[in-house]
Amino acid sequence: MPTTFNVISLGVQSLIDPTEGNTTAENAGDLVGLTFGDVSNPLWEQTQSFAPGSTGFAGGTGTAYDMNNNLANETFSLDGGPEQTFDGTSIYNATITYTDGTTATITAVLFQDTAGNTYLAPEFSANGDQTALEAGAIRSLTLDSLFGNGYSGLTGTRQTSNFAVCFVQGTMIKTPSGERPVETLNAGDLVETLDHGAQAIRWIGGRSVRASGSMTPVRFAAGSLGVGCPSRPMVLSRQHRVMLDNKVAERMTGTRQVLVPAHKLTILPGVTPVTDQGFVTYWHFLCDAHEVVFADNVPAETLYLGAEARKSLTPAAIAEITALFPGLMAGTTSNTPARTLLPGHRADRLVQRLTRNGKHALA
Repeated sequence: MPTTFNVISLGVQSLIDPTEGNTTAENAGDLVGLTFGDVSNPLWEQTQSFAPGSTGFAGGTGTAYDMNNNLANETFSLDGGPEQTFDGTSIYNATITYTDGTTATITAVLFQDTAGNTYLAPEFSANGDQTALEAGAIRSLTLDSLFGNGYSGLTGTRQTSNFAVCFVQGTMIKTPSGERPVETLNAGDLVETLDHGAQAIRWIGGRSVRASGSMTPVRFAAGSLGVGCPSRPMVLSRQHRVMLDNKVAERMTGTRQVLVPAHKLTILPGVTPVTDQGFVTYWHFLCDAHEVVFADNVPAETLYLGAEARKSLTPAAIAEITALFPGLMAGTTSNTPARTLLPGHRADRLVQRLTRNGKHALA
């Protein structure tokens, strides 16, 4: 069983175990009734990687981070950050709300460090609660009642849950100040575009979905589209369009540069559907116009609100975009594509010709 696993941060809360010298979290009941996370700040965004610190665990209790700090002060770190000292743990009867609004009831394992930083832990075995933790992207957690507060500590080996979110994170977007991971961008930030230089992001959002069917991601190996394109492995949604630039496209369409959905490129060497993920989070952003930006050195589109793109947006996201761009969702405002959107059958023929002739998609 692994000693490194994912946890969800629940913020700083009142200490559940203020008194040492025993194995009881005396104040665990103080957290009952609290809800962590909401629509605007879903819990899946607070996932962090937990790893043993320099002291690890088993300093007192052989298999766990000790509740009684008089036995040992055991440390851990999150996302490779500074060490934190484990303090206490308790279990709660709790309700999970997923991002689609459905719910599940579990017994939730919570733990704290000595500063009150509070975390939701995965289970130490594959059980029904673990299944619920992996059943969907978690929006919020409500602690309904206390299940138990007398434990020797937190078992140090646990399930390697992703809490149903395998982030498509790390895609590097070119900005005037250098490349930045897409998940770190915000409305108002500038991104470099192919046609209009630096442009401001007007809206950005992420959505977690099951990585199957129409939402199956597509992985591009480094260099699969051309020399240095992408510059590192890259993952896109099926319908996210990439700009191709080659003579074959010019002969077929009269222009070298066309936009083709990612899934149409899977016959190219190094471009494959991702079949080893349970859930995936897609990030989209809008500028004032449809633009070509640079993702891992690949020219790719910003969000273009066609029928397929709308399926990947939540109702809240659609409402926000409608407020920012009146008439856009209804088609009464122009949203001219940045390049020719190659229809499916023509895209298939183009990619087939590239493959037969051994040509790069980005020449």
